[in-house]
Amino acid sequence: MVTNGVVLVWLFTMAAGAFMFGTASRFGAPPAAIRNSRLPAPALLSHPTLTGGAFAAWLGFLITEERAWAWVAVGMLAAGICLGAFLFVRTMKPEHVVLAEETDEVVGEPVRVPYDVAEHEIPRPVIYGHGIFAAVTFTLVLLVALGVVS
Repeated sequence: MVTNGVVLVWLFTMAAGAFMFGTASRFGAPPAAIRNSRLPAPALLSHPTLTGGAFAAWLGFLITEERAWAWVAVGMLAAGICLGAFLFVRTMKPEHVVLAEETDEVVGEPVRVPYDVAEHEIPRPVIYGHGIFAAVTFTLVLLVALGVVS
């Protein structure tokens, strides 16, 4: 029963991730409206690739009932979550400090300048929900792989 629930939680998590990706990349926006991002491209590619691969491994577990597939899902999901945590920290960083020489302020004084990056377009509740559901997904997948629940 839990194994089927994992699929539902995972699908919700992936939907939130797809929404965040679409929001940050501004699909369909004219080129002049596209903004920069502080998120490294390898992490943006690897995070959904790892977690999508983990989902495929989980489906393999559901079809074959071989626990090895569940452990593959655990490993790939753990790596994907680590990348997700990295992306979360980079996304939530609201501003950076520059020296006044780089701005119009008094020379030599540090000045806080807000980042104007694409990832700040993503609604915060979606980011938090994505992370919470990812943690729930990982916990359930791990419990099934350990044989604690089925």
